[in-house]
Amino acid sequence: MRFAPALFLFLLSAPAVVPVAAPAVAQDISLSLPIGCDPGKDCWAFQLPDVDPGPGRQDYACGKLAYDGHDGTDIGLASLAEIERGVPVFAAAAGIVKGVRDGMQDALVSEIGKEAVKDRECGNGVLIEHAGGWHTQYCHMRKGSIAVRAGQKLDSGARLGQVGLSGSTDFAHLEFIVRKDGKTVDPFRGLEGGPECGPGIMPLWDAAAQQALAYGPAPYHIGVAPRVPKYDEVLKGRFPGDTLPGSAEAMVLWAEFNGLAPGDILRMTLTGPDGQQMVSHSETLPAAKVRQFLFIGKKRTQPTWPKGDYAGLATVERKDGLGAGKRELRYRFTVE
Repeated sequence: MRFAPALFLFLLSAPAVVPVAAPAVAQDISLSLPIGCDPGKDCWAFQLPDVDPGPGRQDYACGKLAYDGHDGTDIGLASLAEIERGVPVFAAAAGIVKGVRDGMQDALVSEIGKEAVKDRECGNGVLIEHAGGWHTQYCHMRKGSIAVRAGQKLDSGARLGQVGLSGSTDFAHLEFIVRKDGKTVDPFRGLEGGPECGPGIMPLWDAAAQQALAYGPAPYHIGVAPRVPKYDEVLKGRFPGDTLPGSAEAMVLWAEFNGLAPGDILRMTLTGPDGQQMVSHSETLPAAKVRQFLFIGKKRTQPTWPKGDYAGLATVERKDGLGAGKRELRYRFTVE
């Protein structure tokens, strides 16, 4: 039997976006990737600055990978368990540290409450001043990881600390905010503007960062559970490893997807050790989703599951537009 899919959309609070008028001169800053991971493989750009000046939400590509008033680029990890591997945060450009905060706990704001982080929504973080009126801010960093001090001069790429879960957040990520003369700037658009939908003619990101943060949907987290999983269990890494007991009441393949737009096609397939497809599911999204959690599976109808290697596959396909193409995530697990 197939279990019904469950859908989840996560929205985080952040300071309001302040629109920036394009000046007549080119920008004077170039930003490198501020996080030590491989986007599309072990981290993902989950949410982008909101460029809609009104009450709606819109990212630079005219998609919905933002929420109203969001002013940062959220680069996140697959799960909370990934915090433990110590993913580094780097200065995106040379500058001087103007402020730091450390000591806030790494915790889900949904569990500790927003009052616990009131006026400290950024969590543990670093603020850097750059030449030309530019500032970059790094939020939600890991408690005890801040490696710089106020007044310190930094080169581009200097280590600032690690990705964490502090402040107003429910997922492990770095929120990276850029400002020029106190006004928020979308680093994908830059100051010079550009086409209505798509990157600006002079993005602030350097070429390597632009390539790493290319726009598009992706399956980013996959695993197996011995029963129907709750999302918070997946978020907290309650189903680790690549084995399943033969006595499990069910075999449930789960996956998370991000960056989804209307018309994106999601597919999941579970294959047995004999190479035969056990269950599959596909659906076309009617609306944009920042994140989506989907699972398929079967209940056990025999004394034990057959021993051997099983395979799971999650794919997302976009037929046209920015980010078009097919992306997949494969997974193997063993019943012993």
